[in-house]
Parts: sequence; C-alpha cells; structure tokens
Amino acid sequence: MAHVKQQPDSVVPLARSKETSLVAIQEVCEPASLSEKMERWSTEKLGLHLAAPSSIHSAQSSTSDGTSTNATSSPVDQIEEKELRDQDRINIARCPVTKEFQQARDRHPILASTGCTKDFCQAGRALHTDEPRIGENRSIGVIEKEAEGFLQELHSENFFDTDSAFTDRLDAVLTEIKNGASEGILRETQQRGMIGGNWHQTAAELEFGIRRAWRNARKCIMRSHSDELKLCDLRNVISSASMASELVKSMCEAFNGGNVLPTVFVFPPRRPDSKGPMIWNHQFLEFAGYEMEDGSVLGDPNSVALTKAIIELGWEPPTSISRWDLLPLVVMADDDIPAMIEVPLELANLVEIRHPRYGAEFEKLDLKWVAFPALTRLGFDIGGVQYTAAPFIGWFMDAEIGVRDLADTFRYNALPDVAQALGLVNEKVEEGVEGLDDLPEYERLSIVSRSQQELTYAVHWSYQQAKVSMSDTFTASMKWCRYDDAFKARNGFRLPADPYWLAPPQGSIVPVWHRGGAPNYQPKPMISRHVQDPLNAWQREKEKSGLVSKKIYIRDIISLRRPDLRVRSSSNYCVPPTWEKPHTSETPWRQITPDTLRFPTSSNEMQVVQDRTISSALSVAVYFCSAGTFAEKVAMKLHDRVRDLSRSVSYLSVCPTVTSLDQLETLALRPGSIVLLVVSSTGQGEVPANGRRFIRMCDEMAGSRSNIPTTSFRYAVYGNGDSRYAATYNGAATSIEQSLRRIGGLALAGGLFQGDTAVQDTALRALSPWWAKLQPVIQDLATGSPRLRRANSEDDYGKGPVPDSKYSQTEDKALHGLRSQQLLSDYHEAGVIDVTPAFRVRYQGTYLVTLDLGCISYQDMGCIQVLPVNAPAKVRRALRALGVSGSTDIPLNLPKTQNPCYSAFLRGYIDLEMPFKNLDWLRILDSTSVTTVPVEKLASLTSLETLEHLHQMGVLPTGRELTISICLALPILHPRTYSIASSMSYAPMPRASTISHSGIKASPSQNAHHLDILVKPFPDGRFSHTSLSSPLPSRLRFRLLPSSAASILNMPATAPLTIVATGAGFAAVRCLLQRRLAATCKPSSRDESMEGGVSLFLGLKPADVHLFSGILNEAAAAGVLRRMFIVSSNDEGVRVHDRLVEDGIRERVKDMIVQESGWVFMCTNLKAARSTRDVFGEMLNNEGGIESMGERWVEEVF
Repeated sequence: MAHVKQQPDSVVPLARSKETSLVAIQEVCEPASLSEKMERWSTEKLGLHLAAPSSIHSAQSSTSDGTSTNATSSPVDQIEEKELRDQDRINIARCPVTKEFQQARDRHPILASTGCTKDFCQAGRALHTDEPRIGENRSIGVIEKEAEGFLQELHSENFFDTDSAFTDRLDAVLTEIKNGASEGILRETQQRGMIGGNWHQTAAELEFGIRRAWRNARKCIMRSHSDELKLCDLRNVISSASMASELVKSMCEAFNGGNVLPTVFVFPPRRPDSKGPMIWNHQFLEFAGYEMEDGSVLGDPNSVALTKAIIELGWEPPTSISRWDLLPLVVMADDDIPAMIEVPLELANLVEIRHPRYGAEFEKLDLKWVAFPALTRLGFDIGGVQYTAAPFIGWFMDAEIGVRDLADTFRYNALPDVAQALGLVNEKVEEGVEGLDDLPEYERLSIVSRSQQELTYAVHWSYQQAKVSMSDTFTASMKWCRYDDAFKARNGFRLPADPYWLAPPQGSIVPVWHRGGAPNYQPKPMISRHVQDPLNAWQREKEKSGLVSKKIYIRDIISLRRPDLRVRSSSNYCVPPTWEKPHTSETPWRQITPDTLRFPTSSNEMQVVQDRTISSALSVAVYFCSAGTFAEKVAMKLHDRVRDLSRSVSYLSVCPTVTSLDQLETLALRPGSIVLLVVSSTGQGEVPANGRRFIRMCDEMAGSRSNIPTTSFRYAVYGNGDSRYAATYNGAATSIEQSLRRIGGLALAGGLFQGDTAVQDTALRALSPWWAKLQPVIQDLATGSPRLRRANSEDDYGKGPVPDSKYSQTEDKALHGLRSQQLLSDYHEAGVIDVTPAFRVRYQGTYLVTLDLGCISYQDMGCIQVLPVNAPAKVRRALRALGVSGSTDIPLNLPKTQNPCYSAFLRGYIDLEMPFKNLDWLRILDSTSVTTVPVEKLASLTSLETLEHLHQMGVLPTGRELTISICLALPILHPRTYSIASSMSYAPMPRASTISHSGIKASPSQNAHHLDILVKPFPDGRFSHTSLSSPLPSRLRFRLLPSSAASILNMPATAPLTIVATGAGFAAVRCLLQRRLAATCKPSSRDESMEGGVSLFLGLKPADVHLFSGILNEAAAAGVLRRMFIVSSNDEGVRVHDRLVEDGIRERVKDMIVQESGWVFMCTNLKAARSTRDVFGEMLNNEGGIESMGERWVEEVF
C-alpha cells in the first residue's frame, strides 16, 4: 500500500438531527494513482478492516488553525471515485459480511483504527501497532467532531427530550471547546495548530460515556454488564494526595465486602498540552516483583520495573519479602508530585487458593491471589475528552487467574508445582525420567492440562468460599454470545470483537471459540492506553525540576475493617474463653444494632386453589431475567416440566420457547394466561438489563389507566438469589413481582418463591421445591378441581404491604372456612402474663414472654403457634365503621356451626393492623357515593384506619353485599411460630434464686402450665410490637405443634451433646437445659444426666445477656453444662461457628462425635446453619460427613 503522508485532520460539518448519519473523521493524502486508490478503497470499505476512511471520499481538508478548505481533485479523479463507489455498492449487496460492516460504519460515525491493512492483519497480536491512545494533543476540528458525534449518539438514545434541547446542548459544547482552544503541537504531525479545548460533561453524560466505552471494548468478554457500570465522579480531586485517599475510600465501597459493584473512578480530564493525571500501577492490587542476585524473580515478574521505581520513590519492602507482597499505590495528579499510599486491610486481604478434594496438597502450594481486578493505567476517550486516570474495578473470570496469572511461564509458572503436588508427575516417572521436563511432549501436555484444570477449579471454588464475585469461563462465554446475538437482532450487525482477546484459553470446549467472523472495528467512546508510560513521565519531570515524592499513610485517612477472605475460618479474631476457662468471656460486650430475626410460621397453614370454569385452555409462557446463565437454565428445566404436564392435562398449552423477559409483550398478559418468570439480581439487587424494558412497560401500564387493576393473567416468580448477600437478596425478583401485582396479575403459589443459590447450586435443585408447589396449582387451574395444599411459611409482618396472593372471593371464603375449623378444634385461649424486660420502643434485645395456657399441657422441645387476635376495642371500632352487629353471622357459605359472627371474624380471622389485600370494592363504593374516594391515600393505611376514614367521610356503612365484599378483602391474620423456651418438668429450685452476672435472678416457669417463648422484636410487628405493647394481661389464641428438635430427647443420657445456637435459637436450648436440670433433682437419674454433659457454642447480642446468664450459670453450677463458648456480636465479623475450628477445640469436638458417639444439636438461623454445616462437614470429612451421624445430627433452622 502506498505511503500516505498524514496531514492535519479535516473538519466536516455534521447534521444536527438524530435521523442523519454522521461522517467519519477524514484524512487528507497526497494525490495517488488509480491503482493505489482502488487498493485503499478495497482495504477500507470492503470488510478487510474498518480503519478511518481515506481522504479520497473527502471534499474538504483543514488548515493548521482548524478551518476547512476545499480539497482539489481533477474531473478524472472524480469520475474514478464515482466508479469505485458504484462497485462498492455492488460488492456490499453481494456479500452479507460486507453489508454488516457497512451497517456498523453507518451507526458509528467515529471509528478509530484497528491497525490492520490489506497486507498485514494484526488480529493475532495482543497490542496493535497503531492503537489509539490518550494523552495527546488533538486539533480543534477533531474534538468538535467527536463531541458532536457523542452528543448525537446520546440523542439517538433519547437522552434529550427534544431536537431543540440537543441543538442547544451542542451549541454550548462547541462554544466551550472553541473558548478553551489554544495553539500547540499536534502529536500526529508534530506541527503547530489549534489544539481543541475540553468541554465539561454532566454526570449523566459521563456515565453514558463510560458505559458505552465498555460496550465498545472489543477485547472484553464481560460487556453484557456494561449497563450496570457505575460512575464514581472524582473530577473535583486535583492533588496527588487527595487522589490517593479518595481512590482508596471509593474502591472500598465498590468492593462491597466481596459483592463487587463494577465502577469507574473518574479523575479530572487531561488539559491541552499536559500529560493529565496518571497512576503508576497497572492494577490497584499488584504484587511486587523482586529481582534476585541470581537473575530470578521473587513475586510477579510483570512488576519488576514498577517495583524498582516504587522502591526508588521511597517504599520500604517488608523485612522478610515474599512473592505475595502488595505494592503501594502511586498516583500523580497533573502538575503535582507523586503520592504513595499503602493499600488498606479492607482490600489487601488475599484469597487463599484451596481445593475441596486436594486440601493438604494445595495448602502446601501456598497459592493466593488478590480479591478483584482494577485496571489503573487505562483511560477513557469520550466525546473528544481524554480521561487519563480512570481506574476500573470489576471481578475476575476464573481462567484469568488459573490459566494466565498463576500458570503462565512468564508469570508465576505454578503448573509444574501443581502437577508435582497432585502426584501427576510421579505417576509418569520411569527409569531415565527425573521430572516433568524429561517426559515426552504429549505426556507433558496431558499433565500440564490436568494441572491447569484443577488449578482453575480451585480458584473458582476458593473465591466462592471467600464470598467474592467471580465469573467462570462458560458463563462469561454464554453471556457474551447471548448479549452479542441480542445486539445484532436489534441493530443488524455485531458488536466489535478482537478474537485474540475473546478466544477462551481453554479452547474449543467453550462455545465462543466457534463463533468466528466477529467484526473487528473500534467505535468511540472507547477505553484507551496512555501514550506515555507514567514511570518515564515522572523521570522526565524529576530530571527537569528535581522534585521528590511524598508518602501518605492510610491510617491517617481511613479506618476500615478487614474481612476474612480465607477459605477456612481463622482463629485470629476469635473471642475467648478457652477450654480451660469455659464459663467466662474475656471480650467485653459491644452494643450494636441487631439484625431482624424472622420466624417461619407452621407448614400446616393451608390455602385453596381457585376453582376455574373451563372455557378455554390455559396458556403458559416461561421467561428468564438474568445477567448470567443460571436463571436461564432453571427456566429451561421449568419449561420441560410444564411441557410434560401439558401432555397429560387437556386444557393446558405451553409456549414452544423460553425467552428473556424483555421479549414479553402486553398481549401475553391476557386472561387465561400464566406467566412464569425466573429472575436473578445484578449489582445491588437491581433488575438485569434484559428485564428493565419489562419494568418500564409495567410502569406505563399502571400509569395509563386506573390504579385499580382489571386484567386477570396469573403469574409466579422464582427469585434466583444468594442469601450470603442479605441486603440485596432477591431484590430484582421482588421488584418484578411487585410490578406484576401493580398491573393486576393474580399470584400463583404465593407469587414469589425465594430461591437461594448458596444452597441450591444446580438448576435441578433450585427448581424442584418451586415446582413441587407450582405443579398442583397449574394442574388444578387447568382441570378446575380445587385442592388444599401447604403454603409457604410467612414471616413476622410489620405494617408495610404484605405480598399476599390476590385471592378471589371463593378462595377467601375457603381460607376463612379453614380458619374456622382451626379455631373451633385446634386453637385455645392463652394469656400473656409477663414480658421481660418490660416492652419499650426500639428495644434491641430479645423478650422473654410468659404465657398462661390454662389447663393445657405441652411437650418439651416443641413449638407453639400464636395467633395475635385483634384487641376487643379495635374490633368494636371496626364494627362501628361497618355498621353491623357483632352477633350477626357473616355468610361464608360454611356449615352453620362454622359461620362466625362479625365480632369473632374481626377478632380472630383478619388482621386490622395490615392494609387491605385489594381495593377492588372501592370502585363500587365510589360509584354509589357522592364523595370522591381517595384511593391512593387509603392504599397506605391499615385496614382499620381505612374503614374509619370512610366512615368519617360518610361513605360507610353501606349495603349487606358490599359489606361482605369489604370483609373478604381484609388481610388474613397470620399465626407466628416460636420454639418453646421452657420445660414442664422444671420447677423453682433453691439454686435458681442465685444472682447471675447481670444481677438478674434466673426466672424458671413458676407453673407447670406456664410456657416461655423468646420473641425478637420486629419494627411494627403484629405480635412482637402491637400485642406485646398492650397492657398485661392480654389474650391471644394458640395451638401446639411438634418440632424436629424433639428427637434430641431420645439421645442416651451418657452421650456427650454439642450445641450450636444463635439468637432466638437459644429458646430450644433453654428448654433442654431446664429439662436436664430437672433430671438432676431425681436421685435415680442425677448421675446419668450429668455423665455426657453439654458443650455449648452460643452466639448472642449484648442486650440478651440478662436473659441467658441465669440459666447458663445454673446449668454450669449443676454440672449439666460442661463447656461454654460465647461469641458476642463483633465488628470483626467473627461468628460462633468460628470457635469450632480453633486448635484444640476442633479435635475435642471431633473426638466426642466419633469416639464417644456424641450428638450435635444446631438451632440457628439459615445463614448460620449453612456455615455450621460446612464446618462439621469438613471436620467429619474422613468419616463420611454429617450424613454419617444419622439421627445423632439434630437441627432446627428458623
């Protein structure tokens, strides 16, 4: 190809309407022969690459001051150019690939060079020779063009409300660029010209720019998350010291304890004729590389030069250097000296690489890696503005570490050591073969490949155990393919892709390897490298001015806690006591805000599936919403289940395919349709990109008609959440379920099923419990045969809206009939006679509530279900508002003996403290009333407040039929289930009056029919707040239920018992200790009851000490409690199960279980239960895990 002399960039006026295509940046070249022009045309226009177009298409060129002039061309040249254009159109029509390239060019007016030519393709190079860089002067014409192109792209995405708003913004930007322009040297030509000034981008414009730049990053396979990218705007930070401190603080927030939030931290843009702010490190977390005397490198060979430079800057490495020493961060603001800052413990903690099957082998290897990648030498080129310091945090793909960072021979070269540790080399060593290098190449390849697989698996498993975000190669590949396919379906061409970077290191077993044919072009905005190396830039400045750097100490800036990212719990932060002093805690209590503990209701609660008149077939459609692949897998398996069901049910049809939620149209939400959704969350519980269109559609539907929904489609949502991230658990599924309710959807099987990938780690395991609930409901709807089935347990409710299913009146009546049967046969009256401590608002501890059951006896280690009936005074207020007599029966079409009167109905069937389930009846009321009913206001009130408000308006009372409809729309009163915290056999003993450490007497039940429960206060809770705040004694209804924990009563008295309990889980422990204390008073059983003894591991909050200490001291004094380990709430994140893995304790607990046939009783919340199971599972790994214990493993999880 003929040499083209580069000249100053031309200025081509751009149309200011989003319907008009823009013109790409043009170049001016010297006159060339027709053959040269044809060669250049075929290279640039017919699909070989998409570099910036040649000047042969330009009618203008620019002078050094940026003004435009007409380019000269002869009539012959113009004819030749027209012939070439005609041929171009013919070729495009014939070649679909070329057509796709042309569509990409039409959509992206600003295309940067990919470096490829007709004779030299750089697709196989990691870095292309002429990749665009930031940190250079550009002409005012180029900057104006790029600014206008960027704003035009914003306009095409409806960023501006009107064309005039776009025009006004463009005029302001062009004026700002001209006002900031100055004369200087253009890097491309080394000639003087007008250098364009910067323009200030709003936060919204900048956020769009960084997201679009990530989407355009042809080397990145994780671009499907580009719409989730967050902006941390630090453009007001102008000194090196401030840059260092602000970056560290902001990075800690984005790391988010391991649940990484992809974020770009943008510092001020580069000014004309300056280098701009820079960061020395390649990554925020980077290991040092020490060059040793023998020429070897200890640490990361990739960091040798950087390590030397930082040491010269004043950093002092650790006294005992290692290959895992993290370098400090060095930043350099524009016109300032470098600042050096140590990485805080919050971010410096490394993930230890362990393997679940080769634990000891990998522990000896001592491999580890940083928790997250954060590229710090890349910048952003957005609308002509160059951001030279814009670090970018994300998460790793497992192959990045297992196949590249730890495995590459020029990095840590760990594969030979892995092969040796796993014994793979020894299996192949024969006479004359000393090691891996002596084996034939095919044998070496086999061993190295196996080592690479196991190392990559260990990496992913270790990050999962450390609760740090990570993607696997398969998932990343499938997400990219889906994202790219969806983009092409919308736009007609694919996203830019560099095959060198996107091809997976594992090769053809990963689907993306086979795609091929991806267009390799580079639109703007884009992510770019800096034209200068920061180390060299500092050297030049230092030599020029003799400057020195400064060091910043992190302790002067920020104080952060250090999360434990290790695979196995460490004892470094464990709270004493030791085994020799089992009854004391050397760590003082620290008051913290307690988490809300939620207690499930009985699994015996029933609901009825609505009867259906069969008029047409039910149509079932399955959708998924996810940034990953797990939800899609669950959706596919769900579709298979529904399809199989449809073959055996006549009135049921299923849509043939599973699609993403953004493909759902309003026509699918028609009467007789069932929509089944599988939804994952992204970021901080946000709806993934392929579900946001659906949310907008629901918002438009809700806003375009009456607030009272009228459609009658049905839905069920599976939330694919992870309970390890409690604050955002199933956030997206909850949002989507609420949107479905807002537009009138009728919930099936409770509406939202909250799955947990921390427990259900495969699609089949995740689907099974949901399908067990869903399948009979769908079948009954299709066949019209209602049946009773078990409902989900509900938690302790506050006064906020309850996600109840929206039942029909038939369903409501059936539910009330069931409640009537329960109240008549199962429930009994009880009185609340004592609450310790006395009720007070915003109390952070646990209440000990004593109930008087009258003449009813109960079984130890059981449960009690409490129905917190409405107070008589509130019932009278409701009767007055409705205008009915309390003694009149309410017609529920039940047997005469089961129809309750209004007074009984309002007291024990419905919850006057909750909002109405629906307000459909208001339409009738509003149509018969002369007063406008304030629907929106009533939706936020409790049901009693709503009735009284309507009564005050004169709207109520009303007719009999409408009164019944109102009553059936009242919210169901849900029972609450608690573990029994007392023993019937326990009676006051002399020792019970001893004073505990807290100064409060132990308080055993004073009467055989008094029952204790532990109640965790819930803000505005129906029982824990409303009922307990009432004057004592107060009344409620209850029934007794069995518990799985009762099996602990069958254990031999001589067997040792290990108990792990947290919070309100101490209730069952309290009952058990009281029972054993009672046994010590019987001469025949005293010795037996003390022989095995109890080892208690208890996690509690400081506010609960006074409730627990009395019984604990009594049990310890009587010899029932042999060992006790208390872990209070603490800032270090230490939990009670961490005590089990301490040296000495672990061995003793294992001996009690294995050698002495000991039992284990675990009574904790779900999160603690998982961790505790993991600890015991690892402890008993060689004995077959906890499954080998059989009935000796007893758990009660709340």
